[in-house]
Amino acid sequence: MTTICRTKHKAPIMGSLAWGERKGAFSEGRLTRAEKFTVIGNMVRMSLLQALDLASDKLGLMNAYGADLDGLLPMQTGLVSDSQALASEKLGTDVLEHSWRTYYWAMCLAGYKKLDFDREILFSAAMLHDLGLAKDRPVHPGACCFTVHGAKRSKDLLVSQGHDPAKARKIGEAIGLHLNGYVSRRLHGAEAHLLSRGAMCDVFGMGRARIAGSTRREVQNRHLKGDLMNGLEIWPGHHLQGTRGDFLIRVGGKHHTATIPKDKLLAAPRT
Repeated sequence: MTTICRTKHKAPIMGSLAWGERKGAFSEGRLTRAEKFTVIGNMVRMSLLQALDLASDKLGLMNAYGADLDGLLPMQTGLVSDSQALASEKLGTDVLEHSWRTYYWAMCLAGYKKLDFDREILFSAAMLHDLGLAKDRPVHPGACCFTVHGAKRSKDLLVSQGHDPAKARKIGEAIGLHLNGYVSRRLHGAEAHLLSRGAMCDVFGMGRARIAGSTRREVQNRHLKGDLMNGLEIWPGHHLQGTRGDFLIRVGGKHHTATIPKDKLLAAPRT
């Protein structure tokens, strides 16, 4: 008698490049019911961490991290230069400034925790993490999760410029994961963890108590916040229904959204 062994394939991790390639009802970055609960759980976890930070700060127990911004910059490698050039060319002003602040917040949070990481990878991921909202994007957020699209496009663009495919994939993975709300350093690496923490710090202020006030002011003066909500297109009904962007906007409610400008009302078909 012949025994047939069936290997159970492990489901791809939410936000990963492989996850973004799913077909069927949950293609284009649409969340399953279980994944929606995971996103909510991640946001609750971040909120609890923020509450602990604020309590520690109020009690004078927070040893906030401060640094000179120029000392936080990465070495000028080809990957760093190309990532910066791509971001400057393709992103709107408010999104570009958000990308810079995300990098600096991530660096400061790494300093606070004394983490080891690859500064070049983190910089590239921070500069390109919202490439799905680029001015020349070929795919509208109403047709695909903008982070899924941005992760793949970032990886492909960097490879096309001759960069190490392994590094490009690591950058793409970090970008795809960052919208999960919380990204485990143990499971996904320090760079992906820090990118998510930096973005959460800039959009929601989570973790800001860990950064010295003088450093926060220097970052904010160098990279002005501008109209971030409109820059990130945080508009109800704008993103593909069921994707992380759409779900987080719905969960966040009207107080964390902007009104879609009239010149942006023509959205792609929401299939």
